[in-house]
Amino acid sequence: MSEPLEILLAISVTVIAAVMVMRAVFEILALVQIRRTAREAEKLLASVTHEVDSISGGVKNLVRSVQEQTERIEESIATFHDVAAWMKAFQSEVKPGLEETLFQLAAVIGSLRRGVEAVSGSLHGKKSHSEKSQHRRNRNE
Repeated sequence: MSEPLEILLAISVTVIAAVMVMRAVFEILALVQIRRTAREAEKLLASVTHEVDSISGGVKNLVRSVQEQTERIEESIATFHDVAAWMKAFQSEVKPGLEETLFQLAAVIGSLRRGVEAVSGSLHGKKSHSEKSQHRRNRNE
């Protein structure tokens, strides 16, 4: 081979070897950086996992509390409904008898009052309410 070709070949081989060494160095540096980044990512992931677990526990407790409150509210609504139905039934059973009893009581109290007025009027020589009413009717006629 000729000398210029040998020199050119030697330079080419040297350049190729240098490029390969530089590529290997860059790849090693990149792998080292990837390894560091992976460690940082693991730390971050562990921290995030801890926070997510903490938040998840809080959410679970909140959901459990909401479920318990919902059950209590449902029970209260059912109880309220039962009481309302009982009160309606009680009212329909008691109301007619109570009205009749109140009318009778009012009549008895009215009669008792007129009786007391009559007795009081006869003891004091005064006219009773019914006598006054009778006197007014006679006068108007």
